[in-house]
Amino acid sequence: MKRKVLAGVLAIVLACGMVSGCGKNSDVDKANSGGDSGEKVTVKFFNGNVEMVDWYNEAVDRFNQQSDTIKVEHEFQKEGTAALQTKIAADDIPDITTMSTQQMIDAGKFLDLSDSEWWDRIDPSIKELSKDTKSGKNYYIPSNTMITAAIYNQKIFDELKLTPANTLDEFTDNLRAVKKARPDMDPLYFSGKEAWTIGMLFGCIPEAVERQKIGDLEYGKAALEGDLSVLKYSEKDGALEKYMDWLGTLQEEGLINDNVLTATYDDAMNAIAKGEAAVIFQGLFALGGIIDINPEAVNDLRVSAMPAVSADVKPAINQSPDSTYYIMADSPNQEAAKEFLTWLFSVENQVSYTETRNAPSAFEDVSADLGPIVESAVEVSKSAASLGPAKEPAGFGGDASGVMLQEFFAGQYTPEEFAAAYEKAWKTAFDAQ
Repeated sequence: MKRKVLAGVLAIVLACGMVSGCGKNSDVDKANSGGDSGEKVTVKFFNGNVEMVDWYNEAVDRFNQQSDTIKVEHEFQKEGTAALQTKIAADDIPDITTMSTQQMIDAGKFLDLSDSEWWDRIDPSIKELSKDTKSGKNYYIPSNTMITAAIYNQKIFDELKLTPANTLDEFTDNLRAVKKARPDMDPLYFSGKEAWTIGMLFGCIPEAVERQKIGDLEYGKAALEGDLSVLKYSEKDGALEKYMDWLGTLQEEGLINDNVLTATYDDAMNAIAKGEAAVIFQGLFALGGIIDINPEAVNDLRVSAMPAVSADVKPAINQSPDSTYYIMADSPNQEAAKEFLTWLFSVENQVSYTETRNAPSAFEDVSADLGPIVESAVEVSKSAASLGPAKEPAGFGGDASGVMLQEFFAGQYTPEEFAAAYEKAWKTAFDAQ
């Protein structure tokens, strides 16, 4: 009888031990998931934007102080995408990152954000620019945009009763008027020694014709597929040939700086800042340097679109998505990552970010004080054709095409010869990929 009682007691003790053990395992699971234990979920934020490191550090500190469930760890490495590739290879993936490569996108490394509610606040044209050309999906959220356009001296334009041009012909007339009234001023200034500064214009002026006619996404797909019948570089009397003929006219008439082949980026910044040039083509990232040279330039300079090759398309700007945020597809903390980004994208935070970044916000409900030059660019973007980054073969970016343009200014090509040589060089680079 005693043995039966003892066996019963042991059974109860063992059962209680099993229940207790299960309870302990459950508590461990809760602790690992940031459950009832109070332990926060850690979200790793890997940033490649050097200019905004201090802002992110301060923002992350504020978020961590007010969040009871999430702790964000901000990491910056100047190696950018190379460092991200190393992390992925080592299975040390972040939850959020600001950078990517097309290879990473193709490999499915990022979460598809096409249906995210964040897009409800973002300019639809920016969502279109942010689509992956191959899949048509959106793998990142851009909080801002960076604009490349014409920066011109409005004071001179007002004195001469000129208005920003819509077409190449109108643009030429403006330059002629400047040259006549101000013979000591360069109407248009090219920093031709640094090839990228002139090579980047192909995507915004001659290519803008077909990019508008068939759509930027379809044009980008044709470029990725190497379909030259769509790109039409060597078309007789096509957009590229007309653009080159226009550049030749500007050079012949002295409407661009005569040191076009030796002028540097800094030379162009000095010329526009000091009132020695009426117009330059450049990105708004140049404004900080211009204003450092001459703080009064903020009162004189404004932004307009780049002129259209033909009147049947709009003048264009390059409006590239800026400050982009990706969520890793293999992140175990996707919901926590989304919660942090929702906080980061709040109007208050984005006003601060936008004014620090000096780049227009992609969020339509964010109104920031960016100064009159950037504000003029934002206004222009409402009516101009907004084109994203041009799709180019590896090895044929702005530098390579800019070198060809240097050769044109040196007299090595006619416009027709240049168009044919450009297409050949583009195809060679495409085939070599």
